[in-house]
Amino acid sequence: MPEWLESLIVAIGGGTVVLIGVLTIFKGLLIKLFETGIESSLEKNLEKFKNKLERSTKAYEILLNREMRFYEKLEPIIAELVPLEHDLLYYLKYDEHADRERQCEAFREHFKRYCELTKHLKNENLIHQSYIPQEVFNAFTSVVKQMQDDMPLWSDMAKFLFAGEYGESNYEKCKITVDTLLRQLAFAETMVRKRLKHLSGDEK
Repeated sequence: MPEWLESLIVAIGGGTVVLIGVLTIFKGLLIKLFETGIESSLEKNLEKFKNKLERSTKAYEILLNREMRFYEKLEPIIAELVPLEHDLLYYLKYDEHADRERQCEAFREHFKRYCELTKHLKNENLIHQSYIPQEVFNAFTSVVKQMQDDMPLWSDMAKFLFAGEYGESNYEKCKITVDTLLRQLAFAETMVRKRLKHLSGDEK
């Protein structure tokens, strides 16, 4: 074998031995460096995930609180609106023994309150639009629209009542109007109950 070839083989072999030696010496250091890099990356990702989760949880809590606030504000409105509708109808009914002046005043006060509740319900629905499900918003929008659409009828009935023209008062039409609104209100309340069951995990 030529001498130069032997020198080359010895040089390559020696270099390999040196490389293996160096790698063996720095093996622990390289592994440690690699593990430290992975741990640091995992810690950063975990911290980002925790921050994102905290922000999402906080946002969900805010949305849920606002939604619950809407339902709480609905309760007194609905509790007042249902008997108010029946009272509007009651004061339109002719009663020869009733004090007509008192009857007219009672109807006027009830109709005034009806208009106030319409505005109140509309405002609450619009204020909370971003925090409630679309089907709940739509249901109460329909209730408000129906109340607004019924206002001219109640206004006309008031004029007939104040003029003592009971014969002109379409009592049956008013009964249908009351029933229609109460059905829409019942549907809207059903949407709320459905939503609350969903939130409580009791939905079947």
